Amino acid sequence: MFSRSLLLLLLGLSCLQSFTMAQNANGAGLCCFEFHKNPFPAANVVSYEETRSDCTLPGVILTTKRGFRICADPEVDWVQQVIKSKTTA
Repeated sequence: MFSRSLLLLLLGLSCLQSFTMAQNANGAGLCCFEFHKNPFPAANVVSYEETRSDCTLPGVILTTKRGFRICADPEVDWVQQVIKSKTTA
């Protein structure tokens, strides 16, 4: 009985998350609350997007070749190099 209740709760939360993300479909729908600290190779990044202007921390979301999304601090040198390499490519 406990597992059935847990399953229903998780299903409800996933539906709520999908609805929330759909509301932000016109732009970057995510905010960053922590940043990836170690440099990440620009060759593994396929795209980037800035977080929304109403986010607490300004950030950049890097999307990797494998589809992972990494939050990074736009003020850090290695992040600026990744952005520069993607805008000139």
